[in-house]
Amino acid sequence: MNLEKITPHIGARIAGVDLAQLTKDDREWLREMLEEHLVLFFTGQQLQPEQYLAFGEVIGDLEVTPLLPSLGGAMEAVHIVENDQNYAKGEFADMWHTDVPFRERPPYATILRPEYLPTLGGDTLWSSMYAAYEGMADSLRRFVDELEVVQSVMFKGVLREHVHPAVRVNPRTGRRGLYINTRFSKRVVGLSELESNDVIRMFSSVATLPDYQLRHRWTPDIVAMWDNGFTQHYAVADYREPRRMQRMTVVGEPVIGVAEWERTSRVAA
Repeated sequence: MNLEKITPHIGARIAGVDLAQLTKDDREWLREMLEEHLVLFFTGQQLQPEQYLAFGEVIGDLEVTPLLPSLGGAMEAVHIVENDQNYAKGEFADMWHTDVPFRERPPYATILRPEYLPTLGGDTLWSSMYAAYEGMADSLRRFVDELEVVQSVMFKGVLREHVHPAVRVNPRTGRRGLYINTRFSKRVVGLSELESNDVIRMFSSVATLPDYQLRHRWTPDIVAMWDNGFTQHYAVADYREPRRMQRMTVVGEPVIGVAEWERTSRVAA
């Protein structure tokens, strides 16, 4: 296996690993790499649909969501991501976001591979929420540590929302990351609408500084996997030809905020 870091904060390109040959015995080291690098790009992959599904099951239990179409049947956990021209700019994945934060247990990881690509355009960007949080002044970190945010979406007339802390803590390392985004973060609990909008705008801007980003140009042989708790991503909608991706999401864990982390850490000590 050959691993090449892409930026100081986020991303690694991995060659020499055949995802079709992996088993659940490989789960621990794959998750360790994911937690370290946040986004992994496995090159040289030529997977059949069943092999792609099996790789997702290596990482963890897979979710089935009604929010996206799927391949159906035994492949129902493989969802289709395709930009519907009925969506206005910024209403699809072409805004900075993390996947389905409006659920109590958002996905642990997202796995994506191309089904077909435009000849030009359609890149994806990711940003490290660890780096965004750690790059802020101490006073801003203390302020955002205490906030809670309503993560919300309206889908087919049904409102789906959940209140999560604005800063998420990794329960295995204690490392903190921003958990505010422009797509789903609707209001800050306890603030007025004006205050809430300004706070979300400020921290969303911090979260997506170029210093913390990588930009990926897709090729047909790449399978990408990212940590959904401590990254945000943006699918650039600059293409005019069909682009269709296959996506799987791995069941996640409860979101832990700073107050809960400090309380449980004191009890454990």
